[in-house]
Amino acid sequence: MSAPFCGMRIVHAASYQMDKDGAAFFNCDLKFHQGLVQNGCHVYPFSFNDRARMLSLMGSKTFGKSRANKALVKTCRNMRPDALILGHGQHITRETLQEIRSAQPGLKIGYWYIDPLWVPKDVEHLHRRADLFDAIVCTTGGRLLQQFCRPGTPAAFIPNPVEPGVERYRAFETETPLYDVVFFGRDKHAPERAEFLKKLVAALPQVRFGLFGCLGQPLVFGAQKDEILARSRMALNLSRRTDVELYSSDRIAQLTGNGLLTLIQRGAGLEELHTEDEAGFYSDFDDLVRLIAALKQDDARCRQMACNGWRKAHENYSSQAVMEFLLNLTFRRPEVQNCPWAGHIQWYEQDRDRVENLDARRINAA
Repeated sequence: MSAPFCGMRIVHAASYQMDKDGAAFFNCDLKFHQGLVQNGCHVYPFSFNDRARMLSLMGSKTFGKSRANKALVKTCRNMRPDALILGHGQHITRETLQEIRSAQPGLKIGYWYIDPLWVPKDVEHLHRRADLFDAIVCTTGGRLLQQFCRPGTPAAFIPNPVEPGVERYRAFETETPLYDVVFFGRDKHAPERAEFLKKLVAALPQVRFGLFGCLGQPLVFGAQKDEILARSRMALNLSRRTDVELYSSDRIAQLTGNGLLTLIQRGAGLEELHTEDEAGFYSDFDDLVRLIAALKQDDARCRQMACNGWRKAHENYSSQAVMEFLLNLTFRRPEVQNCPWAGHIQWYEQDRDRVENLDARRINAA
């Protein structure tokens, strides 16, 4: 199926991580780029950190960030895009965005953020610039998301994106998996995570665990990680916190999108995104032990649940769907209401009333 035609030019300023030489091909910046292209946009990639290194005599991101800001202004002047989409971009200054807006008064600016929101110093940069965005979307919902809502700037939850060219495996089709349960994630500075994993391995001696980045094992990246995902049955989606509404790292997309049965602790409300037939939900440690043991004994059920979760992820949470949502919200298109997670848009009170009272014709004219 061909991409929809929208005739829109986008400058996407994010971290494409070109310095990783392909090892980080699964990163969300690249997925969102693909999602914008799939929505019929011409997307110019502005890899801010890489550009900063290129513009520094010493190859330093820190020393090159001022020049990178100037380069972004020049890029927008040259291209005259319909929208500037920012991904994180902590070093893109308020002054840079104001200069770009001044040169192009009709330009829209959308912003996406996928890191945790609960450390104040980590999101201070977002507060400094929030009023300059036409929309903010984050992989967190609820109270922590609401803090970024400003007059004229709605803040909305988005799921972590799945991209079929990245999450391309169907692990549930594997007859003889190499691992029963895998986990990819660091336990550095997280002793509670290390202790949890030690206890889990000890409690389930009959289960083949693959643990990467923790308990003394190195992390794996790129194609090596892909091979492990494709040959595993279940995976732990351990988050640093489970009391933050709808939050998960992008690990969840890599797991569900590759067809592993994803094990998720209750508390963040992720049951709203996946049903009990699409993921393995548990309440506490003992509940998880019972769940893994039962699923290992009933491989047919485990594989069917994994298939259901894989289908849901690719149909509802694709990078194309997530970027369509961001574009619709940024440009105030009425189609934004059709999105499965549209109930998690935080409107500034006057803006919400105004939008809800407008019909589609008047919204498009706004």
